[in-house]
Amino acid sequence: MLSVVVLGFTLESLSGFSDIAWAHHDSAKASGLSNREYALIIEKVVFQADALLVNLDVEKLTPTEVVILHHAYIQNKPIMGVGLRVWEPVIEEMLSNRINDLERAVKHIRTHYTLISGTLNASPVVQR
Repeated sequence: MLSVVVLGFTLESLSGFSDIAWAHHDSAKASGLSNREYALIIEKVVFQADALLVNLDVEKLTPTEVVILHHAYIQNKPIMGVGLRVWEPVIEEMLSNRINDLERAVKHIRTHYTLISGTLNASPVVQR
């Protein structure tokens, strides 16, 4: 199963895509953790994920979301941006790809990222 960290999306908007394990950041539920504990958990979740999906149409990214984005970037994870809004150059540089809407982004992830997640059940086709 593909594992994707998401930023800026509600869990409800992702519920129609049950074949993907979504890791959704919610710092409000981490109130019992120290900042360092939370940072270590974020780092591990990003390390284990196949990709990161970020909603570019949100008003702003929180500092924690920028840290998550940076963790994915330095770990060479594919970062898929969804939306039309253009961000400052440092955020734009982190994006691997940009797609206009969520459904197309999920289709792209299913089509191209299954191989890197190790969930491809069929043997690869060899062309001669």
